[in-house]
Amino acid sequence: MNPDKVLRSSPGTLGELELECAEARRLIQDGDFTAARDQLLALQRAHGDEHAPLQEALSALAEAEQDWAAALRFYKRFHALALQAGSSPLASRDQLLSRLAEHQRSSPDLSWCLVALGAIRAPAGVLPQMLRQQCRSQDVLALGKGEAMLMLLHDVDLPTGRKVCERLRTVWFQQHSGAGALAMGLTAWRGPGDTGGAFLARAEGALERSQREGGPLRTG
Repeated sequence: MNPDKVLRSSPGTLGELELECAEARRLIQDGDFTAARDQLLALQRAHGDEHAPLQEALSALAEAEQDWAAALRFYKRFHALALQAGSSPLASRDQLLSRLAEHQRSSPDLSWCLVALGAIRAPAGVLPQMLRQQCRSQDVLALGKGEAMLMLLHDVDLPTGRKVCERLRTVWFQQHSGAGALAMGLTAWRGPGDTGGAFLARAEGALERSQREGGPLRTG
């Protein structure tokens, strides 16, 4: 399966539509509102309105133009679509590595973190649902070993990755305090000499240590 098709309109994908929306957001940040609007209208014509990243970008454009009512309307639609996408299939480990390899070629200077997460006592589906609600459109969610989950964090360094893990732990405790502890393993991409396999092994090895030692987070 083409990784671009996985979770195409959910918070966990970096598909073609998401990349074009990200480009429109860069145009907005640069103050080129006309070019951004043209790009987003073209995406609407090609793909329709039922995509969370598109609604999020339209909200950003309206906010930049100080059209607060439109910004709020688009953002509410973005949020609703993102939640609806919670039933979409997750990426596989191979698809996650393919996505990483692609973006290492196109953006070799970006920072990346990978989080492996596990909640042994949690009911099936609870952890993926929580992660979908918390992750950004540019991050990627995938199935790990057993019941574990993997989250690839785009343009995030190790200190920021630790903050993300702390946020996830707090949300888990608030929403699922009866579902047992959330164990996490975190690692950062180490540059040109690193490999996807080693990247994945460090995160999953750190998760195993977290589960074995009873700590909420270990790094690898």
